[in-house]
Amino acid sequence: METPGNDAAPFKAIAAELEELRVTLRGTVETYLARLDAEIVQVSTAVEKEAGKKKLPPGKQRDLRDMLSLLRSASVKADKGRRKDLKKIDGLVDDLTILTENW
Repeated sequence: METPGNDAAPFKAIAAELEELRVTLRGTVETYLARLDAEIVQVSTAVEKEAGKKKLPPGKQRDLRDMLSLLRSASVKADKGRRKDLKKIDGLVDDLTILTENW
């Protein structure tokens, strides 16, 4: 019969790998957050730039209405911390970026 001490090595290795995974997760989330935040700032800057103009072409007016509609219809429950909510935010930011890229 084996003693419990003989099996300790795999447990320690798994614990170490899990800790490394936690560090990797945090780094990945920080990088992801920084990227999304930068994209939101970019969209915001583009919108602010257009706000200073006296007359906007009809296409930009439509884009702005579409952006407002997208933002208002986003149903994200941040307190639940779900992957699908992150996907919604990511998709929303992508859509907003696409609308402002052609300005």
